[in-house]
Amino acid sequence: MGNVTSAVLVLIERCGKGGFEPLSLQCLELGRRVAGELGAKLTATLLGREVRSAAEELRHYGVDGVGVAEHPALDAYNPEAWAAALLRVIHQLQPRLVLMGDTPTAADLAPRVAFALGAGLVTDCVNIEVDAGEPLFTKPIFSGNAMAVYASSTGVTLATLRSGSDDAAARREQAAGDITEVEVEIRPGQAPVECVESIWEEEDGVSLGQAAVVVSGGRGIGGAEGFALLSALARILGGAVGASKPAVDCGWITPAAQVGQTGTVVAPSLYIAVGISGAMQHLSGMLASKVIVAINKSPDAPIFGIADYGVTGKYEEVIPAFTDAIAQWRA
Repeated sequence: MGNVTSAVLVLIERCGKGGFEPLSLQCLELGRRVAGELGAKLTATLLGREVRSAAEELRHYGVDGVGVAEHPALDAYNPEAWAAALLRVIHQLQPRLVLMGDTPTAADLAPRVAFALGAGLVTDCVNIEVDAGEPLFTKPIFSGNAMAVYASSTGVTLATLRSGSDDAAARREQAAGDITEVEVEIRPGQAPVECVESIWEEEDGVSLGQAAVVVSGGRGIGGAEGFALLSALARILGGAVGASKPAVDCGWITPAAQVGQTGTVVAPSLYIAVGISGAMQHLSGMLASKVIVAINKSPDAPIFGIADYGVTGKYEEVIPAFTDAIAQWRA
């Protein structure tokens, strides 16, 4: 790259209903803080087809500028096309830090772009701080048992942010920042993969990754019917239902509900673990929860070792009692 600036660039993804991905807005809020500490500008970028109106809306989120790359090949996520577009944005805007949410798209896109640039990449960050003018990246290691802090020696660094690591940027009435058009050329054959169809799964209620309350069930639930009780509790708490990998593997609940290292990483204000023993694969996906409540019939279950509150008993008795008590209190 040429002369790298101190700017912070945030890639904004859009969700199926046309709005901004909540995790992208969390990146925007963290990016604003880091940019302030660096004395830098905060720029957002949108890739897609006909995203000008979305860029105008993005100006209401307190950015110093919006970089827009439009092309028919960017309509749906295409690895080669999106990588070429983001590289063009980076070369034109010359940021020091490129931040994106730790989403399936970023998991594929960030390594491609970092490799092409010869740039550093830190994935799954939970925080970024500035020390002596240098960004430091904190991320969990060893399945969440320890935190590591990384520095990058490359001119530009890419980082992905774990969900729940920061608040989402709030919309402001006043628009700010200019929109910069970035010309993207996708040569014939450069993007051989074609998106045939996009299917968006409609979520019933609150999104698992964004829920303030998560009620999760494990192998101890014993069957699919047990999740009806968890759903009733989650509904009255305004939360989402999660599950451990064994419950998903048994076919008791959809894989979209899986919480853990190979599922969704959550950080709710309240996490209720029901019939979950506490395997590290699961714990690594929910240890950032503010308050953890464990319900298990075995008093020796490892989950009690990390829980703030624990209840030893049959969930078939405990969960309805919880649900009824909350309903009476609210009434």
